[in-house]
Order: sequence, then structure tokens, then C-alpha cells
Amino acid sequence: MLEDIGWTLLAYGIALVINMIPAFMPSTWMVLAFFHIQFDLPILPLTLGGALFSGFGRIVLARASSLYTRYVRKRDKELDEIKTYLDRRRNRVGLAMFLYCLLPLPTNSLFVAAGMIEVSMVQAMIGFWAGRAIADTFYVWSTSKAFGSFGGVFEDYYQDWRAIALQLLGLAGALVLLVVPWPRWVFRWINRGERSQTRT
Repeated sequence: MLEDIGWTLLAYGIALVINMIPAFMPSTWMVLAFFHIQFDLPILPLTLGGALFSGFGRIVLARASSLYTRYVRKRDKELDEIKTYLDRRRNRVGLAMFLYCLLPLPTNSLFVAAGMIEVSMVQAMIGFWAGRAIADTFYVWSTSKAFGSFGGVFEDYYQDWRAIALQLLGLAGALVLLVVPWPRWVFRWINRGERSQTRT
């Protein structure tokens, strides 16, 4: 019993750490699957706690990203426009995060972007925790992939070119926030459409 608790806590700690790192870390469910298969840990405590701690890691990542735009690259009107737009639609942000987290896609770039924008994290985190708890439980329960060692989790990830490509694509999307003034164009178009709907 105590041994199971120890392995579970170790899995939580690893989930926390890998979600604090902005890129090129294996999915949390892969780590949890390793502990479930290797040490026969019960799924629900493992995946629900893993989702909780991975969320804490993502909060740290978002906060670190906000420090970048606050002290390295000064905040500007572009990021403030996005923040205002998203803060007015917090419930939609939470729902979008929930639906996205049901998919086997990396979330690191979302939190890098959220931190740079400094969007309100409450609804986003509720969506993240709910989505990841469901998705990770399903992936761990349904996987037939067994890793011979913990290092094999990372080896399997780094040998998958699609996973690396998704990470690069996500980081490129976050970088766009810093170098391209697209928010002004997009939000002007959206606001123009909303004003026309209000008049009608």
C-alpha cells in the first residue's frame, strides 16, 4: 500500500515537472501509462491526480510566459486587445479548452500563449482539468503500449516525428503573437461584425 502511494506520488511529481517545460516533453498520459502498467497502480487515482498536477505545471508555464512579455518584451496594445476579447468570453474559453484537451494534442503552446496574453486562467484551468482527466483516463485504460523502462517513454516520444512536428507547429503559433500584428486585423473584423449584428 505504501509502495503504491510512493509510486503514485512520483508519477504526480513527474507530471508536474514535464508540464512546466514549454516544449518537447512526452504526453502526461504516456508517463501515467508507464506507472500503471509497470507498478499496477489503480487507474482513477493515478489519472485524476495526474491531470491535477499537470494543470499545476501548466499554470507555472503560463506564469513564466507572462513574465517574458512583462519584462523582456514589453506588453503592447496588440496583446491587451486579445486579453480583453478573451476575458469577455471566459465561458467560451473554458469550453474550448475542455474540447481541445479531449484530443491527443499538446497543450503547452496554448499555455505559453495564455501567459503572454495574461488571460484569466480560472475558466481555462477548469476546462483543462476536466478534459485531461477524461482523456488521460481513457488513453491509459485503452493503451496496449508497454515501456520497458521510464527512459523508454522519452525514447518513444522523440522517435515520433509527428509529435515533434506538432510541438514545433504549436510553438510557431505562439511566436506569431510576438512578431505579427494579426490581432488588430482579426479583432477589428470581429468587432465590425458584432456591431453590425447589434444594429440589425
